[in-house]
Amino acid sequence: MSIKQKAIHGVIWTGIAKASMQIVLFLLMLVLARLLSPEDFGIVGMAAIVTVAISMVNDRGLGTAIIQKSTLSQEHLSSVFWGGIAFSLLLFAATIVASYPMALFFKNPLVQPVVAVQGAGFVIGSLGIVQKSILNKDLEFKKLAVMEVISSVASGVVSITLALMRFGVWSLVIGALVRDGVNVLLVWIYSRWRPRLFFSWRQFKELFSFSANVLGNDVVSYAVTNMDVVIIGRMLGTEALGYYTLALNLVKMPVTRLSGVVSKVAFPAFSAIQDDMKKLRKGFLKASALLSLIIFPLLLGLALFAREFIALFMGEKWMPMAMPLIILVPMGLAKSVGVIRWPVLMALGRPDVELKWNLAYILPLAACIYLGARHSLEGAAAGISLLLVLTFPLVQTISDRIIHLGDREFYRSIAPAAAAGGAMVLVTLLAKSLLLPLISSNTLFLFIGGFLIAAAVYMLVLLTTARPTLRNIREFIRPDGSSEKERRKKAASETNP
Repeated sequence: MSIKQKAIHGVIWTGIAKASMQIVLFLLMLVLARLLSPEDFGIVGMAAIVTVAISMVNDRGLGTAIIQKSTLSQEHLSSVFWGGIAFSLLLFAATIVASYPMALFFKNPLVQPVVAVQGAGFVIGSLGIVQKSILNKDLEFKKLAVMEVISSVASGVVSITLALMRFGVWSLVIGALVRDGVNVLLVWIYSRWRPRLFFSWRQFKELFSFSANVLGNDVVSYAVTNMDVVIIGRMLGTEALGYYTLALNLVKMPVTRLSGVVSKVAFPAFSAIQDDMKKLRKGFLKASALLSLIIFPLLLGLALFAREFIALFMGEKWMPMAMPLIILVPMGLAKSVGVIRWPVLMALGRPDVELKWNLAYILPLAACIYLGARHSLEGAAAGISLLLVLTFPLVQTISDRIIHLGDREFYRSIAPAAAAGGAMVLVTLLAKSLLLPLISSNTLFLFIGGFLIAAAVYMLVLLTTARPTLRNIREFIRPDGSSEKERRKKAASETNP
């Protein structure tokens, strides 16, 4: 099986996993929103300072170096395994120490035990970094897909059970640890690699030399990712942070889950063809087009029906999050199509690009959030979204230069989705304001009727104006990567040698 066939196979299996997880997590979020309060989600949002760090340490850094490096010895892997555990124990200890100052900063004593307990995720996750990275490197996406689905379901069952038993915020905390634990258990079952009682600083340092930029970027990205939580939690309080956290999660869910399908597969696949810039450029453009076609209508639909969605599925107590949710959607659109550039840069051994960008991004982001939060939660959300949208062209241009991509090639790849999405928004807004209220004022009717109109308009515009793009994507995802013309020519040659 070729690299491309493995990649396509990986996309399919990862897509199945992500789609299943998307459904599970979405339903879990709705159920927990009914059972828990905005304050519970606010505390978890404050503790996300730890959970985000856990995710970064467990999924990137040395794990990324394992995937990127072409040849690895058993000594390399064992050294990374034991070094990773030692590092995770230090982070766990640091988390416990930092939990009390965090509670004082956010003026909420419950933050301390929540942060301290969540810190155990560092240690749990470190036990599976090497095995998971090997599975990614070998493009074993079917196994990874099964692992993610099972761990997400287990986490959801535990969280809902504890919420029903009135454990409050602890239902979210313990559920997250269960997900990490089940994931590690499964990765040990699926991976045949086992560590040896061996550690070499030289071998460890060899891999660390690549991951240094990745880890450095993670530290900066960590600050960038949590800037909004810190400022909003401090200035506006736990309840406002709860509204913001859930709104952000809803916007990020299609971005992180669906974009993650492609980006997760893209990095090891691009690493395997890192010397063929033409293939890298082609893969980048096709992946960007595919992501935009899927994610644009989801996020725009979320903005169009935010209030109806909240009223029907979450309850009126969550209605204050409607406007922040709508305001954050443009940020989600920019992130969705930008996410694929980082696997390309990582495959080319250029993690420093993201590091430098995040360094330049910290102060403007803090200023925008602070100025916005002085007015309201909506102001903070507007500051975040506006900054990311305005700076998107700059960071995209920088990336295009590195992979030798023309200025307009990227924007042409996402133009069909943008055009269809724009038409969907205009027609649906007109229907919601003029047509549907004349028929019924029922919230459920408005939601279903508007949804059907939006879906019909999007598909109609796409099918009438973007057939070449759809055809190119269809050819791209074929296992042999051939066009219809090429396949006919091949069949004719086989029939008439």
